[in-house]
Amino acid sequence: MADSEKTAETSPSADATGSAERAWQMVTAFSNALVQTLLVLLALSISTVSKVALVCGILALTALTIFPGHLLKSTAWLRRAVPERMYGLLGMFSQWVRRDVWWLLSAGVLVTVVAVVAVVPKDEPWGTCRIPDEITFLASAETSPAIQRAAGEFMAGKVDWWGCRQTNINVSGLRADEVRDRLGDWAFPVQPATGRASDRTAGGPPGARPDGWIADSLQEIDYLDRSADGVPAFGERTVVATSPLVIAAPEKLAEELTEANRKPGDRDWADLLRGRPGARQQVVRTHPLASNVGLMATAAAPGPAEGLSAKVRPGDSVRDVMCRYAGSLDTSAMVLTEQQFHELNVSLSGTDPALPASGGCAVPGASPPGAAPGSAGERPPQLTAVYPRGGHAMRYACVSRRWPDLRRPPAVERTVEEFCGFLREALPRYGFRDAEGRLNVARLPAKAPWLRAAAPVAAGWKPDVSKLLYKLATPLADHVLVVVDVSGSMARNKVNDGRSRLEAAIQVAQVAVTSKRGERTTGIMTFFPGDDRGVPPGPVGDEGKALADRLTAIRKAYRDGSRPDPLMRPVVMKALGQMAETGDPEERRAVLLLTDGGNPRGLTAEDLRKHGDVRLLMLSFDLHGCGTSPLPKLRDGGLMSCYDASTDPDQKLDDAFTELRTVTD
Repeated sequence: MADSEKTAETSPSADATGSAERAWQMVTAFSNALVQTLLVLLALSISTVSKVALVCGILALTALTIFPGHLLKSTAWLRRAVPERMYGLLGMFSQWVRRDVWWLLSAGVLVTVVAVVAVVPKDEPWGTCRIPDEITFLASAETSPAIQRAAGEFMAGKVDWWGCRQTNINVSGLRADEVRDRLGDWAFPVQPATGRASDRTAGGPPGARPDGWIADSLQEIDYLDRSADGVPAFGERTVVATSPLVIAAPEKLAEELTEANRKPGDRDWADLLRGRPGARQQVVRTHPLASNVGLMATAAAPGPAEGLSAKVRPGDSVRDVMCRYAGSLDTSAMVLTEQQFHELNVSLSGTDPALPASGGCAVPGASPPGAAPGSAGERPPQLTAVYPRGGHAMRYACVSRRWPDLRRPPAVERTVEEFCGFLREALPRYGFRDAEGRLNVARLPAKAPWLRAAAPVAAGWKPDVSKLLYKLATPLADHVLVVVDVSGSMARNKVNDGRSRLEAAIQVAQVAVTSKRGERTTGIMTFFPGDDRGVPPGPVGDEGKALADRLTAIRKAYRDGSRPDPLMRPVVMKALGQMAETGDPEERRAVLLLTDGGNPRGLTAEDLRKHGDVRLLMLSFDLHGCGTSPLPKLRDGGLMSCYDASTDPDQKLDDAFTELRTVTD
């Protein structure tokens, strides 16, 4: 009996406890659901105003649903604070809410559900992050490591509440000439006179089209910012940093170069590049086409082919040379930027292992490739910077690249603009000077006693890059004659990409007469000179537009393949003889022969020696063209050059020019 009474007495208490626990579980579950809903809304790809409106709406509906009575009773204090008539109006409103509040709740819930159903499936916040828009920035290989580091910092701050980001920045570092090629027109050939694409539009260079470019100088942008329709190819320019050119050398060698007077700006470039009579090593300077540091040093100190060390290859960038010779710089001096000098010294000093020079090839305590092995743990000596007179400096600019046939999402354009602004703040932390040429050593993470903040910097220096690049990019000869084989075998047979050999040869010829033409005169000849479709060598004043149009007309005239293959010897002899009479004897002259090998029978070494001062360069669009007798014997004897252009003819043309550039240098 007592147990029954005890059970009866305790049952209500247990029921109350269970009810409280269930109520608390319901409140907890509802709160979690509410929080998850709000987080989902905050992660949506909608404007901040829309997010705030949705969140406030849900919170208000939740409050009206759970606490309607409390919200309405809270207006009772107004009875004493407002006139009776106004309170009567409030009372009428209160009665209406009491009577019809469910309509308001239903409408609010319906609007919220419709909004969420319309927006959420597009964003799928409950799933994995959507693939971000890829943004590609181009930079020279000499600048790209710093830009890549800045891109990592920039993207770390672009993660949203859901751990996702809408855009992702990729930085490609290429040789300077490759960057300029990548940023050029992606539709070639183009009729230069009209700016319209010709009958066939070839693909552009491989890789994604760049959305932005970190140029090493404003003048380099001017060189490329032109188009046939007059629309600028690039957006607004943002100068993000500067860095003066210096000569980095060990302490003793720096004293020899400057005769122990290293006051910034005391010695001019010509004096320093010549070196002192007792100096152990000449200054290492990169070639100006592949290296923008070499380009700007050439603009500052005339004489691009003088004083170049044999250690430097035509395609080397500053970082290539740093990587090969950083461990042996105790016997070398090198032209580079102040920022690259700072980065190299940081690596050599070991003050910041996270910042190795040249992508990690100059590791403190280890010998780089090609260097004599040192003792374990021994660090190469730090370098000293010699600041030449003039304060010539690289002035880095960030621009967007506009593609007329490619529309990018607004988020991409916005990110490009934001990243350009971010670089202005980030790059001075990596050893660059700011846009005005000021160096704030306090902003550098590692102490840098080797930098001279007071060194003169000509931030407004404006070298004529366009003229210099054109001069450097046309080293084949002062006078060039392009000879095109238009015989039937060229028109009927195809190269690997499906074009006829004639089409491929015409495109290469158009590249030659527009981008690699003679510095003084350029001409065109066909294998049938009697047809009078060629153009005699003469000065080019329209960037090769008329010659490119003439080549298009030649392709159309001979594309039926009805002409037989003539003997090559008469054509070659006529071309060599015509060029021998062009220009002065000391000027460089060349014949560029575009053929599939044709019929070279009868061509002898004596024929070529008659005009030995004219260089014969042949591109064969047949795999076996260069092997047709007697061409191998003539080539091996150094009387001509022959390249297999049956695959990637544009690259073979570049290879030929690289060889000839090395010969002339």
